[in-house]
Amino acid sequence: MAECAVTGRAVAGRAVIVLAGELGVDTVQHAEQRMRALRREHGEHVVLDLSGLRFLDSAGLSLLLRFYLAAEGRGGSAVLAGPLSGEVLYVLQVTHVDRRLPVHPTLDDALAAPPPGDDGTGVPPSG
Repeated sequence: MAECAVTGRAVAGRAVIVLAGELGVDTVQHAEQRMRALRREHGEHVVLDLSGLRFLDSAGLSLLLRFYLAAEGRGGSAVLAGPLSGEVLYVLQVTHVDRRLPVHPTLDDALAAPPPGDDGTGVPPSG
C-alpha cells in the first residue's frame, strides 16, 4: 500500500511541510488534511520539501497546485524544495508546473530566499 508521510515545523517564519513517499490518488486525501493542519499551525508562507517524495501522479500534482493557489489567495506563498527525484522532477517539467511554482534545489536554498512577493521591507506589494 502506498504511503505519504507528511510532517512539518516552523522555520524562520515559514511553514516547512515535508512530504515523503508517494503522493498519488491513494494518499492525496490524507496528505491534504495534514498539510492544511500544518499550514494553519505554522503560517501561510509555505515551503514544501519534496526531497523524500518518490512518486507524484496527477492527483498529487493537483494538490500541490491547489495548495499553492490557496496560499497566494490568503496573502501567503508556496515554494518547492528538493533535491527532487528524477520521476517527480519529470512530472513537474512535463506539466510546466516548475514554471509556475518556484523550485529550489534544497531546503536551505528555499529558506534563504525571501518568500515570493516579499521585497524584504515587510510591507505587502500593492496591487
